[in-house]
Order: sequence, then C-alpha cells, then structure tokens
Amino acid sequence: MKRYIYLIRHGETEYGKEKRYLGYTDCKLSQNGLLDAAKLHLAFRDKSIEHIYSSDLIRCKSTINIVFPQRKVVFLESLREINMGEWDGLTFEEIKKREPEQFKKRGENIVSFAPPKGESFTQCQERAVEVFYNIVKSTNNNVVICTHAGFIRALLCKLLNKDLDYIFNIKQDYGCINIIKFQEDQISVEAINVKNL
Repeated sequence: MKRYIYLIRHGETEYGKEKRYLGYTDCKLSQNGLLDAAKLHLAFRDKSIEHIYSSDLIRCKSTINIVFPQRKVVFLESLREINMGEWDGLTFEEIKKREPEQFKKRGENIVSFAPPKGESFTQCQERAVEVFYNIVKSTNNNVVICTHAGFIRALLCKLLNKDLDYIFNIKQDYGCINIIKFQEDQISVEAINVKNL
C-alpha cells in the first residue's frame, strides 16, 4: 500500500525577519504567517488525510488549526524545534556580545555543539527520527505533521542519507510542504520545500 507523510513548516512568525534563535520560544504567526497557513489549507483541501500531528508551540498550533479546522490534532512536545536553551529568544548579535567564544564554537561545529541547557543538532535529529518513526508505526494512511525548520532539516538529512553537515543546504520556507512516500516498506523523499501538492 502506498501512503504519504507530509511534513509542513509553520507559517511566518512575528519574529520572522529577525536573526533570532527561536527554539522553544513561543511566538505568534505574523499576518504573512496567517496567509501561509491559508495557502496550506487550500493545498490540502482535496487530500485524504487520516492523522494530523503538530508541535505544541503556538506557531504550529495556529498553522495547523487553519490548515485543518475542526479536525482532531495530536499535539506533541517531541515535535518542537531544536532546544536552544539559554540562547532561546535571543538575537545572533546578543549572543555574539554575551558569549563570543561559545558563538564562535557553534559556528565551527554546528552539528554537535549545544548551547547551555540546550540540545545539539545531533540530539535534535535523534529525537526527530524517533518521533517520526513512532508516528509512522502507529498509523496506516496519509499523515500530516506540522513542525519546525530545524526539526525537518535534521529529519530529512537522515531520510536522504546525508551527514548532518548538509542540514543548511535543505531550504525550508515558511509554510512549505515536504512529501515522504512509503510503499511496501520502501521510503522515499518525493519533494522538499514545495508550496503545492
């Protein structure tokens, strides 16, 4: 049997144009973000989707509730963005001033560096892979998962058999769709960062 898992990124946030680390920081969608979600609603209106999952952060909750109004959604903390710990919510410039050495170390080792009380991309990927396959195993038909750019990039690196160093080569626009196909125990990434189905 053929089925699809659709990974969607939430719409643009109020901090969308700022160079700011937004991991667990809860922030609302901007006006553009609401439009991103409305476009996703149109993209999915004729699709048969049996199960819907989402990060429990406001930017994802708001997005998924516009995409699938009146549908049951399972909200999971494990679908959250990478945890930026004490850096969460701060701008790049604030961190450069506050912790220049640590900021430099992260730039030199983006994969395994974890900010104070945060997680590395390696840890984020482990979490992403675990929750993704738990969802896959517990469902039979088409699934939508609304989550975050860092989470999606880390997961796609694994599904594409790419090293995590490849992570920022994977573009993830606000309100984009990534399509994963499952057929007879074979998995393939069918599309990355698309707006239409």
